[in-house]
Amino acid sequence: MAHAKFSARLALCVFLIASVAAAAQTPDEKSSAEAEKKDVKNFVLTADKLDKYEAAVKAINKVQKDNPAIKKQMDDEDSQNPSITIAGSVALIEKYPPIANAIKTAGLTPHDFVVMTYTLINSAAAVQMKKMGTIKEYPDTVLSENISFVDKNYDRIKKIYNTDTDASDKPPQK
Repeated sequence: MAHAKFSARLALCVFLIASVAAAAQTPDEKSSAEAEKKDVKNFVLTADKLDKYEAAVKAINKVQKDNPAIKKQMDDEDSQNPSITIAGSVALIEKYPPIANAIKTAGLTPHDFVVMTYTLINSAAAVQMKKMGTIKEYPDTVLSENISFVDKNYDRIKKIYNTDTDASDKPPQK
């Protein structure tokens, strides 16, 4: 239940941040933001992409565990200048070659990794809110095939997001 409340709050926060950011944008920024929204909405989730995404998350966690300074720098930079755009998130990743290489080695580009992250969050939040009864219909900002995919793979996706940086070296608990 705590996870359900967290997902609903996360979805609301993402929506509110995006709304505030959209209101303060120049015409060029609005055009870029619209293009990014389309990228997120039209990104189709598949089992192959989720396998690559999971490998990328594990590789990122390992890089950050092996290089705590990188994790601290990224966390500090993100807290000081949180990026709410795909381009900003990709730029942050590419600023740290070991992180970018971890993603590329898993078979994704940093851009696809970021877009997939947003797509997974949006789709999972929609699925969770519908399960909780917070919404009656899925939003049109999420593809129906992504809703089905996330619903079918919800436990696996939840596990990917709930992996801490030390968990990759520990055996699964029963």
